[in-house]
Amino acid sequence: MIRKVAAETATESLGLADAEAMRRLARGETSALGPIYDRHRAAIWRFVAHATGEAHDVDDVVHSTFLTAAKAAASFDGRENCRPWLFGIAVRLLQRRRRTLARWSRALRELAIRQAGTHVDPHRDLSARDDLNAVSTSLNRLSEAKRIVLCLAEVEGLSCDEIAHALGVPVGTVWTRLHHARRELRRNLQWDVEA
Repeated sequence: MIRKVAAETATESLGLADAEAMRRLARGETSALGPIYDRHRAAIWRFVAHATGEAHDVDDVVHSTFLTAAKAAASFDGRENCRPWLFGIAVRLLQRRRRTLARWSRALRELAIRQAGTHVDPHRDLSARDDLNAVSTSLNRLSEAKRIVLCLAEVEGLSCDEIAHALGVPVGTVWTRLHHARRELRRNLQWDVEA
């Protein structure tokens, strides 16, 4: 009996039109996200891949798009096809991603400029670029949770209390992630220098 009900529910959700699936999602029926995801994932993935030059985090942006859509389902305007709305969400996430990457790049450039001093030495400039690449590579090795906390603390200048509030986690979790992120970053940078 349970299998029959589950099979009927799965069949019913696959046949849901976008508008109806979004209405159900807005009412809290998380299973309604399945048909939306199945129907539009490939198009959203393709768009994000092209927009980012097939960056390493395409899947993360795509999944964030659908998670954001689930949270914002109540704001959907009721059109029969939600694909344009999903593209809009993906674009906003990509803009946020680009701003974050730009901040990191700016911070890394400023670090290189401070280290390089005022005298322009081509060997020092190349060394600074190598250092920037090493820092960037080391940051990418961190888990997303640690990288986010580190960015919020070091780049954005937020306090641990502010980070905890922004992420909705206990302040102790922020301290732990920040401590581990800094330690892993130092270790990763040390390995890159030794290699």
